[in-house]
Amino acid sequence: MLHLQNYFTIAQQEELLELARNIAAINGGMTTPTMPNGARYNCSQTSCGQVGWISDRKGYRYSKLNPESNKPFAAMPAELTEIARKLAILVDEPDYQPETCLINFYAASTKSRLGLHQDNTEHNLKPCIISISLGDDCIFSIGGNNRKDPTTELILRAGDALILHGKSRLAFHAVKKILPGTSNLLKNHGRLNLTFRQVY
Repeated sequence: MLHLQNYFTIAQQEELLELARNIAAINGGMTTPTMPNGARYNCSQTSCGQVGWISDRKGYRYSKLNPESNKPFAAMPAELTEIARKLAILVDEPDYQPETCLINFYAASTKSRLGLHQDNTEHNLKPCIISISLGDDCIFSIGGNNRKDPTTELILRAGDALILHGKSRLAFHAVKKILPGTSNLLKNHGRLNLTFRQVY
């Protein structure tokens, strides 16, 4: 795992935020997905790229079509593709192909969170996962490749990049808590997370 603190300047964070807003607008806004058990997520999301990650009663999977509009997801901006490839080089993955970017928004509330999970719905489980944090800090928890493995907590702040690669690629992880008011990047506070994956 590679944690790059303050990797993006304030100006770069503002540019990333604008890109994310444009993607959400093209897709018709953010949505709050449903888990296979019927429960609603504690964050809203959208995607861009060749495919988008979706969750509903049918399970977790990737789709070429946005289920909300039945249209393709917004294309991934060249700026995001370049950022993901540059970050992948840092973990010795020069051939990395960012095929999707999942954008999660966590409201400025202590109820906003994402439970312990493993990113394993990709067809190719070897390429790294790249995560960019914008907005409020969060308490991030990461463990091993088994759900019951001990976990470690760290703070992810605006401008941080986190790369799960090698043995950490399939590590269980969670967003345990948002720390409201720790950043002024978003008008109404909250946290925005951009996660890049090579799916195939």
